[in-house]
Amino acid sequence: MTLAHGDSIVEFKDKIIFVALDGAFNKEGVADWIQKIKVIINNLNGERFGMLMDMREALGGTPESFELSNQYNAWLNKQNLVAKALIYGSSVFEDMDKTLVPSKKYQNTKVFDNAEQAKLWLVSELIAVS
Repeated sequence: MTLAHGDSIVEFKDKIIFVALDGAFNKEGVADWIQKIKVIINNLNGERFGMLMDMREALGGTPESFELSNQYNAWLNKQNLVAKALIYGSSVFEDMDKTLVPSKKYQNTKVFDNAEQAKLWLVSELIAVS
């Protein structure tokens, strides 16, 4: 049994899923935060939602972790995701994420420097589709 590498916090409030990633992730670490998100989305019963991914403390991941993230984002594209705000800690990780997770290009995403601006944008996007 392989231990999960990387830490995650996943919370849901006011139609927004907040995800904070910390450390370097292997496939099992990514599977952990994906499962937490899927539970929330499945409990929404088709309701629209936004997502804030705070990856300022994420250091990267294994090739398998990015492959799993791409599969998850392809699944996410079929859910009622209105918008996803992204916060990166480094341009290197941002470039890796864009290159290795191409399924994100089908999402309404925007990159931010801080969580407060990201949350304001998500709220405005959710209001726009109400």
